[in-house]
Amino acid sequence: MSKSGKLKKIKPEKDSVKEKDVHFIESLKDVLKSHKSDSITFGDIMAHLKEEGLIFLIAIVSFPTAIPVPTPPGFTTLFGIPLCVLTIQMIYKLDAPWLPKWLANKKVKVSTFKGFIDKAEPMFNKMSGFLKPRHKHLTTQSMERLVGVLAFICSVSIALPILFGNAVPSAGILVMSVGLLYKDGLTVLIGMITSVIGIIISSTVVAVMSFFGIEVLHRIIDTQVLDKF
Repeated sequence: MSKSGKLKKIKPEKDSVKEKDVHFIESLKDVLKSHKSDSITFGDIMAHLKEEGLIFLIAIVSFPTAIPVPTPPGFTTLFGIPLCVLTIQMIYKLDAPWLPKWLANKKVKVSTFKGFIDKAEPMFNKMSGFLKPRHKHLTTQSMERLVGVLAFICSVSIALPILFGNAVPSAGILVMSVGLLYKDGLTVLIGMITSVIGIIISSTVVAVMSFFGIEVLHRIIDTQVLDKF
């Protein structure tokens, strides 16, 4: 058989069309498409977003305390307690975030919700420039539970009035949450490292404060005993 008569192996053409990345902003748009009335409740939004809604809530609540600025007493506790509740839900992998009835039944106008999406979309588009699906083994369900455990421990330290012990744990929760929303395992890993550092800082501050507190207490007791004599 001549060379020209030989059957040539035809290599399958590579798919030139890349799979479109679906970011969280698209999930928010889907909520609008599926809702036809003039208003929508927070409960309906979270029920539609499911697990993404829970992670988004955690990111939103952790943001104010992640900013390293002086805050009034009780400010971090105000956000730390809800974070504890949300991160526990993350550990138990609820299908949709649980909200108290007064918040779940709270209505928001669809036009207002659309305005929020329109304002948030440019920020999400910028973030998608450096956040992308990668290292998916760090975004599995078992890893999400581990993230939930780390986030819960960080939430406890945020809820406590620990000097210099709130911003770093909050930043860790925020980075882990954003990483999970974008299925970006590298970002999740960075957030986990930040969380561990935050936990170490908080634990160190508590240990130092406890040590000096006990020393002061001993001195007060010794002074009172000497005064009696």
